[in-house]
Amino acid sequence: MYYEIFIDVFFVTNMVMDYFLLRIVSRILRCSATHLRSLAAAVFGALALCLLIIIQLPDWRLLNTVLVHVVINTLMVKFGCKIKGWKKILQGLLLLYLASFLTGGLLTRLQTHLTKSGFWTFLLLAAVSYLVITAGILVYTRLKGNVTNLYEVVLYAGGKCKEVKGLYDTGNRLFDTLSKKPVSIVDESVVESLFSQDELLQFHPHYIPFQSVGCTQGVILAVTLDSLVVKNETMSRTVDQPVIALAKGHRSFAGQCQMILNPDLVDG
Repeated sequence: MYYEIFIDVFFVTNMVMDYFLLRIVSRILRCSATHLRSLAAAVFGALALCLLIIIQLPDWRLLNTVLVHVVINTLMVKFGCKIKGWKKILQGLLLLYLASFLTGGLLTRLQTHLTKSGFWTFLLLAAVSYLVITAGILVYTRLKGNVTNLYEVVLYAGGKCKEVKGLYDTGNRLFDTLSKKPVSIVDESVVESLFSQDELLQFHPHYIPFQSVGCTQGVILAVTLDSLVVKNETMSRTVDQPVIALAKGHRSFAGQCQMILNPDLVDG
């Protein structure tokens, strides 16, 4: 008994599924990985599987199992979701298998309502399954609210400290063009309790170019503080010499939030 495998179909099928699964894991863990990064990891995973089939290593069943589930999947999750730290990588792997189980169940359920089968039908069903799971994640996030995205942040500058609420915002991609550090945005009224205008020069003031909705090109004043601590119920991280941009009247500052955190600042 033998199986005939079309390697091109096998590659595309695995690449698409790996991409969908990595995007689901990224959404759940609130990772900052881009779509291109996840796609590159999916291509790597699909190519690795194709090579394992072509090479046919000795004792291939046990060895392939180790390579796929330990090496390949770990690298895919680490790079494709932009995860650092073994604890979070393990969470990513568990979520990858859970998402794979849910997606497989949805595919099986949807296939029972179709009379046609084939490669393009599979791609359509895979896309529908991904959209269904993604919609479920979004609905759950909306119902739960933004509480899980809020962090306690303590800012330190000139021997003083100020505690604020920071919002984890994956849309904040602001980086300092000089230091190449991620930049978080804080209401400028917050820094008034840390230092005065006369002391501003001590914190390396400079301007950073930015783009946003309604502003295709602009600059924003940034300073470098001594340090900050960002924490919630599950983590605490200290960042030395953080770069903070000063904004006034930002729409996200209405309510209990006084700071917009760069995701790379939180994820490291």
